[in-house]
Amino acid sequence: MQSARSTQRLSASIIALLLTTCVATEGVIPAQEWQPGWQPADNTWLSAPRTIEPIITPPRATPDEFSARRAALAKALGASSDEPFAIWVPARAFDELDPFFQDDDFYYLSGSEIPDIALLMVVDAEGSLTADTLFLPDKDPNFELWNGTRLSPGPDATQQTGFVSTAPLPVTTDSWSDTIAETGVARVLTLSAPPWTAPEGVEVVSSNRRDPNSLRRKLSALRLLKSDYEIACLQAAIDITGAAIRNALTEVHPEAWEYQAQGALEGTYLRLGSERPGFASIFGSGPNSVTLHYNKNRRQMQDGELMVIDVGAKYQYYCADISRTVPVNGRFTDRQRQVYEVVLAAQTAAAEAARPGMTIKDLDGISRAVIENAGYEPKHFPHSVGHWIGLDVHDVGGRVPIEAGALFTIEPGIYIAEENLGIRIEDDYLMTSEGAVKLSVAIPSDPDALEAMLASRS
Repeated sequence: MQSARSTQRLSASIIALLLTTCVATEGVIPAQEWQPGWQPADNTWLSAPRTIEPIITPPRATPDEFSARRAALAKALGASSDEPFAIWVPARAFDELDPFFQDDDFYYLSGSEIPDIALLMVVDAEGSLTADTLFLPDKDPNFELWNGTRLSPGPDATQQTGFVSTAPLPVTTDSWSDTIAETGVARVLTLSAPPWTAPEGVEVVSSNRRDPNSLRRKLSALRLLKSDYEIACLQAAIDITGAAIRNALTEVHPEAWEYQAQGALEGTYLRLGSERPGFASIFGSGPNSVTLHYNKNRRQMQDGELMVIDVGAKYQYYCADISRTVPVNGRFTDRQRQVYEVVLAAQTAAAEAARPGMTIKDLDGISRAVIENAGYEPKHFPHSVGHWIGLDVHDVGGRVPIEAGALFTIEPGIYIAEENLGIRIEDDYLMTSEGAVKLSVAIPSDPDALEAMLASRS
């Protein structure tokens, strides 16, 4: 799958956005001295995990970021159409008792976090937008009394969102049908069946994941390759996750409870500006370390065990995914270290080999060969070596070659149930024209560095 964006080199703005400043109790580190993986010369970062945390400067997307995405989607779909068509995408519904987070696809196209709204685009046979409308609710003082100010249709909304026009939200199925009929198109593309009835003479085409020209497939292809802004959001999510892991390790010791480490981690997320965990945090000790997606986190840790930590913060909707395996008492046994070093070698081999055009399956084969050559069976490595990351932890994209601008994980593991010994090491990578760049490099995976960090627990 080819894209014009796949040929772009990393711009200076990506590098600038990846660079973060850190603060210590001793003072501020100048931005020009920071680079991913930075450590003070005296290893303060290792010896005092609570005293240094990244300062997260929120990346800001302009309305043009989202307008460009809608235009790109129109062009991609228009290439396979010989007549005008419309695209209708709804927002997630509102529930006043639960925190609201927007649907990923709707957010990607609109940048709006307002519930119960919708967007409608009309695309001509050349793939150009002829209508680009965000439908918003009229002003409702009673709603705003309970829930806060909400954007309403008008010139201010048009300027803030970057849509060509905003309009009052149709409130009945008939009014939606009338709105669709007014576009004059014969086809409307949707991601799922709409709640309104198609007007006479209009075909509603819900996305088929198997159709390479479907709305779902074209949108997924766009989401796979990240802009400078998206990379900056993901780097921020990774930095927050790294700081949170360091703080969680202060709660990892014999007779502590798994949920205590989880609490330290997720509290750090909130303190550093993450909206929420990207998925259920995994803190699996002892026998739980061999259950791949164990997330109850209710067991008491015991001396001599390992703990698998698989976690990721969300930041401005973008999700990190990082795994570390640590000894509960702070020291790997000889057996644990032996297995750990095989997993680390498997990850290193795949990361060093990764180049544009390879697939995640290719990287899986490289990691798997290292593990099997060390004497372990396929049953000991029962999952894939990686997946895409982005707005979702297992992001859209499908089984396509890795292009420059894609972000993905490399996460080999070995799980030996009869020994209650599970090890997984997972990092987040950005593919560039020259190979994979590890964005989570500031979170150590070397066993000696992990033991040094654990020795500093307070």
